[in-house]
Amino acid sequence: MSETWMIAGGWMAAGLTIFLFSFLYRDNPFFKAAEHLYLGAGMGWWFQVYLFNIWKPKVWEPLLSGDFFVLIPAVLGLSLVTQFIPRISWISRYGFTFMMGYGAGLAIPATLSTDFMSQIAGAIQPFTALATMTPMMIFNSLVVAGGTICVLFYFFFSVEHKGAVKKISNIGIYFLMIYFGAAFGNTVMARFSLLYGRFDDLYTFSGANYFYASQILLIALVAYFILHSFLGGKKTEEEEPAH
Repeated sequence: MSETWMIAGGWMAAGLTIFLFSFLYRDNPFFKAAEHLYLGAGMGWWFQVYLFNIWKPKVWEPLLSGDFFVLIPAVLGLSLVTQFIPRISWISRYGFTFMMGYGAGLAIPATLSTDFMSQIAGAIQPFTALATMTPMMIFNSLVVAGGTICVLFYFFFSVEHKGAVKKISNIGIYFLMIYFGAAFGNTVMARFSLLYGRFDDLYTFSGANYFYASQILLIALVAYFILHSFLGGKKTEEEEPAH
């Protein structure tokens, strides 16, 4: 890639990033243009992925080799498109029904294996090697196993939650809150890592080798907001009827 294209790409990346951040101030045409471009590019990327990674190797090439059974899932998949045509939208129900049934058949065993059986095994397995465990490892294993049991008691509705059952289920609530907090913190940190990446790019594109793209674009956008606010306020005053 030539240096000119790298500089142009830097200006585009910096501009789109600043345009998207401009929504923090107010909705504006630059944000809408960046948003539509992002969605359009994303849809175009997914279209070529589905075309060359799914449709071509799993439908087109088998048809050329004489395997016409692939027409059944292909037709069911194309039936989903009919939901955009009101008169024949009922055809899409067959595709959705097959997709939901097939998806449930794949997801339920996998969920039982990963989220259910693995959780039970992870809570029990440490106690099979107590002789080789340190006191801290034993304590951690007891906390994990006890927390798992308390959470299960919280979701055990066959017995009224009172007395000892209520106390155990209340402890389970604390473990659930810790889990939700950790999951939320992990999500926030992942989003912050994306934010840091954008700030790092803006810092990179603010150098002389990119002709100070970040500074120039930011100043231009601020100038647009100031000018638009001034002209908009002046136009509003002129349109007000005289009393």
